[in-house]
Amino acid sequence: MTTMLAAQYQPGQTRLALKDAHPVPSAGPGQVLLKVAACGVCHSDIMFIDGAVLPVPLVLGHEISGHVVEYAVLSLHTVDGSLISPIRTGEGVDPSIKKGGLYTVLSISPSAKSLHGLPALFDSPGASYDGGFAEYVLIKQDQLVAVPEGVSAEYAAVAADAGINAYKFVVRAAQIDGKRQTSILVLGVGGLGHQAVSIAAYFNATVYACDSKPEARELALKLGAKEAFSPEQLAAKIAEGFTVDVAMDFVAKAPTFETCKSVLRGNNKAFPANPRLVVAGLTNDKLEFSTLDTLTYNLTIVTPQYGSKQDLEAVLQLYAT
Repeated sequence: MTTMLAAQYQPGQTRLALKDAHPVPSAGPGQVLLKVAACGVCHSDIMFIDGAVLPVPLVLGHEISGHVVEYAVLSLHTVDGSLISPIRTGEGVDPSIKKGGLYTVLSISPSAKSLHGLPALFDSPGASYDGGFAEYVLIKQDQLVAVPEGVSAEYAAVAADAGINAYKFVVRAAQIDGKRQTSILVLGVGGLGHQAVSIAAYFNATVYACDSKPEARELALKLGAKEAFSPEQLAAKIAEGFTVDVAMDFVAKAPTFETCKSVLRGNNKAFPANPRLVVAGLTNDKLEFSTLDTLTYNLTIVTPQYGSKQDLEAVLQLYAT
């Protein structure tokens, strides 16, 4: 097969263009061709379609899982050009990568910068080069993570972005790892927020959740939250002195940021020893704070970005249990 169906973003257009004769790429040194098994739709994909950042036509999609169908076949030659031996795994390709195996893709490959002059965050499929809204996608071999038994292709795709982000926010940024008792408020129980609730509960944190949607609050309770509030209920609780160790803001708007600061200030009876505010949502809003906030209350504000290959492996293992 030399062509495939692909959904391509085109600058200035608010709908993806379906291309039924898009060329199937060939693997070069250090690259692997995946037959896409599943690819999630991320909020950032919607932002791209709305005209944010991307200056060139591109196949979107970075939450990818797929089966290996090809990797580079290279040859070593002597100085005079004679063949020594073929290298079936390609230059730098890990020989443990198996054809037919199911893998998920670490979307952001470690690098100093991406194509098009954008930050390293955009050195990923669907942002710098063609992504997973297609039948096949070309991936750097160091981005592949094997999917364990019991994890579907759909879950593996979600793990590549929503899963790894939620894990990093909870375990790395909020420092919830089961080694100490921690209370956390998750504000916004959406695609990432509900996973943060589940991961924090798994590591024995006392989890509170807040969302305007009743169904989201109900889901948070099913996933292990102790209580789930509407915004109005949360405001009343804070006025009564409700406080937590960690607040995680998946909405990332000025009002929710202020709410998170308020819930970390303590009350007349108890003050969080090391309060942490994790800004986990993507926003263009200006979120304001003063050093009076941070120094007086010993408040740490963090804005983490993506995770490591080890984090993705850990998420997949959680999904498998």
